[in-house]
Amino acid sequence: MKSHALIVWFGITVTLILLVASGCGPSDAAGDSEETLISEGGRIAFTRLTSFEESDLEAEVYAINVDGSGEKRLTDSPGLDGFPTWSPDGGQIAFTSDRHGGNWEIYVMNADGSKQTRLTNTPEDEAGAAFSPNGKKIAFVFEANGDDPSIWVMDADGSGRMQLASGNWPSWSPDSRRIVYTSGQWNDPRISLVNADGSEQRTLDVRGASQPAFSPNGEKIAYVADVGPDKDTWDNEEVFVMKPDGSGRSRLTNIPGNDHWPPTWSPDGTRIAFTSDGAGQDGKIQAINSDGSGLTTLTDGLDYDAFPAWRP
Repeated sequence: MKSHALIVWFGITVTLILLVASGCGPSDAAGDSEETLISEGGRIAFTRLTSFEESDLEAEVYAINVDGSGEKRLTDSPGLDGFPTWSPDGGQIAFTSDRHGGNWEIYVMNADGSKQTRLTNTPEDEAGAAFSPNGKKIAFVFEANGDDPSIWVMDADGSGRMQLASGNWPSWSPDSRRIVYTSGQWNDPRISLVNADGSEQRTLDVRGASQPAFSPNGEKIAYVADVGPDKDTWDNEEVFVMKPDGSGRSRLTNIPGNDHWPPTWSPDGTRIAFTSDGAGQDGKIQAINSDGSGLTTLTDGLDYDAFPAWRP
């Protein structure tokens, strides 16, 4: 039930994301100073699905230290809040929500959950925000009237919107000049790159790959690929890395179930966090060294945890 609900919620298209906000943060978001919450290894924001009824899905944004301590709930609204991403200075988190009218919109909040502010406000769906490393732009996914999802960019204040390409799962290069993203059909995804101005779009020769993420130094791209015998079931996704030209592919995970949604790099590029469904389809946040060693589990409760984002 959990796995099916998440496919319905997050989906292969833009229905894969969640969150919005307004006014002040939730009552449990105040109190501890930011310094007391951040461990030496950094902090990860993630989405926790707390209700698995498809007619009444509930999810919120949480954050946790990479040693598993300091867990804190950042949002508290009816419906779906999730898919967080950090600003480059770590002071803000952008997220997606369906709290107003049922369609996806993009919001930002302070790292402690306060001052939640709505950035997009259209009849269509906007989701999957990603701050550019220079902090000037936000890439996001736009979907209107059942059309295929597309990659857009806007200024960090929500103005200056521009469409770049068809696809989803955008991730910026460290120099803020390129965006890597998932293109193609849901049953045959590819990884493509495009300049931040929409020019020089190209697709890598890597079939069945999705959810790409640039490493902090720009020398690698982490991504997800299904290694199961039936590519239409999406029940054995694993995490890989490759060079930005598609060469030097290396598999990092070998765990029953899906490891996905999505890979996210530690600031020093030595670790990658991801969502692991496991054999029981119970979502938890795990992390692994960039060479495939040192697998650790960060969350392993009764709820479904997904969509980790490592604080820069």
